[in-house]
Amino acid sequence: MFNTIEDLTLYLKKHPTKRYAFRDTSTVDRIVIHQTDSEDMGDFSPYYTANYHVDNNDWAGIGYHYYIIDDGTIYQTNPDNVISYHASGYNSRSISVVITGLHRCSATDENYEILNDKKYNALIYTLAKLSNRYMLPSSAIIGHTETGSPKSCPNLNMDQLRADVKKKGYKWWEENSLSLCA
Repeated sequence: MFNTIEDLTLYLKKHPTKRYAFRDTSTVDRIVIHQTDSEDMGDFSPYYTANYHVDNNDWAGIGYHYYIIDDGTIYQTNPDNVISYHASGYNSRSISVVITGLHRCSATDENYEILNDKKYNALIYTLAKLSNRYMLPSSAIIGHTETGSPKSCPNLNMDQLRADVKKKGYKWWEENSLSLCA
């Protein structure tokens, strides 16, 4: 089971002059899932993505709130109250979670065949924790492509992911309900 989410919010590259706006987190009504479309680089992955978002996209910082790499490590890359750039039309009301990879899926693929167990279980854990923190049903978990984006991101079976979060995630919540206030 996962014990921590490592906080990198103070260490990732930020734009020298631009800053993201802040929000009251009571407005969060969605969790948007992304994939990096780049190879996993282990612990360096969030740093690479932050550099890319600042240097190439001219953003204030990394676009994601949570970042999951192949070994199942979960990083927090923005505070939840930051309105980052990740899904046009959803930024002010959503939390973003990204997984590393260049994977693609078809309608019949199982998510455990697309992602390794550690990464997929870390994704379910993160989504369950956020769903419970913001009292969101599993239907509030959407893929970037479901926001109207032409990208196929996150290239997962989203119906299966929502079902797995509901099934396994809420079981996790029931077993660990005292630790959710943190």
